[in-house]
Amino acid sequence: MGSERRSAESPPLRPFEESNIDGFVASTHAIFQRMSSALADDFDSLRRNENLDLASRKGKQPGGYATELDELRQPFIFMNAAGLHRDVEVLLHEAGHAFHALATREEPLQFVRSAPMEFCEVASMTMELFGGEHLDVFYSPADHARARRMHLESSVIGSLAWIAAIDSFQHWIYTHPGHTRDQRTHEWLRLLDRFGGDVDYGGFEDVKANRWQRQLHLFHFPFYYIEYGIAQLGALQLWMKSKENPRQALANYRAALALGGTRPLPELFAAAGIRFDFSEKTLGPLVNAVREELATLPA
Repeated sequence: MGSERRSAESPPLRPFEESNIDGFVASTHAIFQRMSSALADDFDSLRRNENLDLASRKGKQPGGYATELDELRQPFIFMNAAGLHRDVEVLLHEAGHAFHALATREEPLQFVRSAPMEFCEVASMTMELFGGEHLDVFYSPADHARARRMHLESSVIGSLAWIAAIDSFQHWIYTHPGHTRDQRTHEWLRLLDRFGGDVDYGGFEDVKANRWQRQLHLFHFPFYYIEYGIAQLGALQLWMKSKENPRQALANYRAALALGGTRPLPELFAAAGIRFDFSEKTLGPLVNAVREELATLPA
């Protein structure tokens, strides 16, 4: 709620002019260059091969994603940049997927080039956290701090709470096959209050009651959305490791990406130097680390 309130009171962050896509790409490249020349080279290969379609234009499909051009063994990033902070987060996220594809491009068996989805999202969410440390290429110190706070509050902690609500809700749906619409709404409101009860929906009670419908995974991929929660825990662990030793954390990250789908999920986590575990032993320190980081940022 805190980041949402600040967003309402403050003008949106403007990291680049909507028309200056080249500047957007150059600044993102600078972030990767700070982290690793190898990452910068990988990102530059997308630019050289014209595999970045980032600008908004009339008639263009909405959304943003990374995909693979299998015959060329090259990744491709698609998005609709509008000069907003979300564009920076999306490009960092999709670049993580692109780095994953490039790390496995020499694997001869196509079906094992791609890792399990839980680890594919570790690749992308980690890059959001790693890249977030270098957003001063776009912002003043004050706006950089604001961007980092927004990400940790909304994209990390907020997303974990939302994932918990969605996952609990769909479990209830499938274990109560004869429920009524009113019973379904009552259960959703109970869960939303449990996991996100600090949001005031005064005057928008209908929005609150039907908010679950915005999560398309419930309709298209039942029991899939929890994978984003698993991935976020992996990304947070890598982020914590990077605080101690950024070079080693990045080396472990890249080594794990290079395994593609040749190892089961626990072994991919282990290769990245992190734990495939969802107990308080793992989760507690991660939340504490986020809390400590937020304490260093201006409110």
